[in-house]
Amino acid sequence: MKYLKYLMFIPLFLMPITSVYAEPFTTNTYSAQNRWEQLSPEKKQELRKMYKKWESLPEDRREQIIKNYMLFKSMTPEEQDRIIKNYRLFMSMPEKEKQLIRNAYNRWLKMPPVKRQMILRNYEIYKSLSPQQKEMLKKKYLIWQGMTPEQRERLRRLIRERLEQR
Repeated sequence: MKYLKYLMFIPLFLMPITSVYAEPFTTNTYSAQNRWEQLSPEKKQELRKMYKKWESLPEDRREQIIKNYMLFKSMTPEEQDRIIKNYRLFMSMPEKEKQLIRNAYNRWLKMPPVKRQMILRNYEIYKSLSPQQKEMLKKKYLIWQGMTPEQRERLRRLIRERLEQR
């Protein structure tokens, strides 16, 4: 997320490259030079600083940022708006909450793909539930949270036994 700020200046650097190597990009009416000249001195200075940071990034990280940028540009305006809205929401959060989200994301990345797929499948199932079913599930979750580990294990065994009887 901290690299999202580079999105604003990547087009300035990609424009000369893409105009040489990619035909679709040559239809832009303004060249990178024209866009640069239209920037305020403050914006130019900010971009120069960001460029120095960009240059200091490892090559693989820069490539990943460019891939992410291209992916972002290929999204629908609605998807882009959702990402921007979520980014702004994230940036407005207290640092403690941001760290919790980062930690959860890092745990997600470390999960085996099978477990991630299972979580995504369960989330899709949850989204398809009616509001009443979601409320009932929430109540059951709160009950589960209030149980001791021994009570949870007893309940698991009971459920397994009932499933085996079917």
